[in-house]
Amino acid sequence: MIKLTLDTNCIINLLDYKLESAISVDELAEILRYGLEGDVNIAITTRVDSDVCNDKDQDRKSEILKRISMFPTIGTVIRLDTSKLDGGDVLTGGEHQALEDEIKKIIFPNLQRNDPHYGNKINDVDHLIGHKINQRDIFITDDQQILKKAETLESSVGIKVMTPREALEYINLRANQVVLAQEFSEKFDEYRSIVLAAITGGINDDQLTKYEELRKWMIRKLPAIKDGLLNFKFRMMSVPTGGQRIFGQDDLISLQTFNDRLNGILKERNPSRIPHVASTHRFDYASYRSGTDQINMTIVFLNSVEDSLLGYLGVLEANFKKT
Repeated sequence: MIKLTLDTNCIINLLDYKLESAISVDELAEILRYGLEGDVNIAITTRVDSDVCNDKDQDRKSEILKRISMFPTIGTVIRLDTSKLDGGDVLTGGEHQALEDEIKKIIFPNLQRNDPHYGNKINDVDHLIGHKINQRDIFITDDQQILKKAETLESSVGIKVMTPREALEYINLRANQVVLAQEFSEKFDEYRSIVLAAITGGINDDQLTKYEELRKWMIRKLPAIKDGLLNFKFRMMSVPTGGQRIFGQDDLISLQTFNDRLNGILKERNPSRIPHVASTHRFDYASYRSGTDQINMTIVFLNSVEDSLLGYLGVLEANFKKT
């Protein structure tokens, strides 16, 4: 599952609906929805509490402090003048100090204690330290000082920083792969049922209309999942040896056959002709088989496509939850 850490500005923009300068509200609300549905893991660091406590508007401060209690909180490094007892912050070691020094050098070079914004800047550093030591995946912020150093932060200390919009696009890209594969699998199951009915007993006009709708939809959508599906199929056909997978010439021919047959049956407007397509490839002509043989081969092939789609979907879902 993707682990997201929200910066204080994101929390304020999301929770303070009266704030006229709030930005990224729609994107943050959508990210929060993903979190509530269990698709991503969202957390804030202990420094959000510290940042909010610096707000001079007492009513707003009180209200936001109540609301941030809904978010899981991760600790960062202990600061004697900031950390709370048993708040989750950790004692610093040599690795923490090195990380702090590097982050300071990247986003606040030459930071001095007499800087009027020293406290806020140290909190920013601590947000990033907490994100890193808790092994989170994406730090989300609208802070331009941090964003303009995003590339350096990733290359130097391995912290991936994104705006709420970038993070949402990143999540959607992975979520949409799962959704599309799931929808394609469900529609193929409907398509398969109609084809089997057509070749074993016949279908009515309504079923034929539904078949045409499904066929056209899958032809449009197949390019979006084709590479992933074929890669999954290829890995399943290969032989694992010594931690590696070995691919032979027969695997390539089998994969090409699978691809040819799948494309062939989707292009066939008449479902009763599908056995001829599904039981044929360049080295194996259907004319050598009886009609019963063709139907049996078609059933086997349709079932293998369905199994492949379900297996591919399972891999996507597992990866989406892990990454």
